[in-house]
Amino acid sequence: MNSLRWDPSVFITGAKTPQFWQKHFLNPERKLLFVLGKGFDIRMNIAITSLLEVCPDIDMECWLVEFDEGPGSNSVNYKPFVEENVTELNGLLNGRLILTKAINLWSPVSKGKRKRVGDRQAALLLNSFEQISKFTDIIVDISALPRGVYFSLVGKFLTFIDTYAKESPPNFFVVVSENAEIDVRIKEKGIDEDVGYIHGFGGTIELAADSEEPIIWFPILGEEKHEHLDKAYSHIRPHEICPVLPFPSKNPRRSDLLIRDYHQLLFDKLNIESQNLMYVPEQNPFEAYIRLTKAIRNYYASLKALNGCKAVISTFSSKLLSIGTLLAAYELINQIGVGVLNVDSQGYEIDSFEDLKNLKDESELFVLWLTGEPYKEPDK
Repeated sequence: MNSLRWDPSVFITGAKTPQFWQKHFLNPERKLLFVLGKGFDIRMNIAITSLLEVCPDIDMECWLVEFDEGPGSNSVNYKPFVEENVTELNGLLNGRLILTKAINLWSPVSKGKRKRVGDRQAALLLNSFEQISKFTDIIVDISALPRGVYFSLVGKFLTFIDTYAKESPPNFFVVVSENAEIDVRIKEKGIDEDVGYIHGFGGTIELAADSEEPIIWFPILGEEKHEHLDKAYSHIRPHEICPVLPFPSKNPRRSDLLIRDYHQLLFDKLNIESQNLMYVPEQNPFEAYIRLTKAIRNYYASLKALNGCKAVISTFSSKLLSIGTLLAAYELINQIGVGVLNVDSQGYEIDSFEDLKNLKDESELFVLWLTGEPYKEPDK
């Protein structure tokens, strides 16, 4: 129980990414499935561009995940930028197969009311292993995907690989184009009235709402998420809170600024003890995964005499750290009651797309290699 699945792990960053693609896909027998989101984010095609620049002849099929945020979302205003990204993608693929995988983020439940179903629909995109059995390599690029969608999608790919291809798993990668300045300029507009656990990451928590086991909450902090934190806290009602801060980070003062911004909420309203603060490296999701997994296991071991505990993780930070959260929850969900509570936004607001385009070249690529060749048992 104390071993960690992704320690050691393979993590490729920044300028090393093109060289890695070139070397890895040198073998002409490789067949790749590339999954990405259809969105307005200017980072949508960065990863696939990087790949095709060094591997122009790669044998590849593309799944384009198209998600409908509903007519009331501010994101509808950015449809021309979505089409601009799609036009660029079509040019890059140059006739290769593109399968559009459409999902609805919302479903009506009664007059004037709706519930979020994007995470459940994302999981249903993969309904049989035969869909992916022909591929030697699978890349899921989360750069233009909403959190609930990529959590469920990555979780489903991992589950299928672990269930149906344990003896000979494909190489499975998660890729993200990270740019903190762009994230700040894409502002979330409004939050959901109802919050809930991401499909596939509810653990046993949803089924044990009246359980006497203490709940430990690990919120991963990011900027301007006061309302999200309040909403999540009211839903979870945790017995103890361990806020997780990004450190070290590109801005050395980022964690200090977050503590300052959330001081009243964390220390005055929620009465958090300073020793409960956790720190994880801003740009290392595997280290975030390791620290979260160990912390949750330690709590569970300490409280075993009281029948253990439940853990809830919420991520209000970057997609890179969100992947570390996903890996921790995926590993622990069948060992300890762990759930991922998501507080979604109802849309996004952008002041200037030109500003975002000017920042595009400063984005960094990060590749997490999760299954396949590096993790095979050595021949005895």
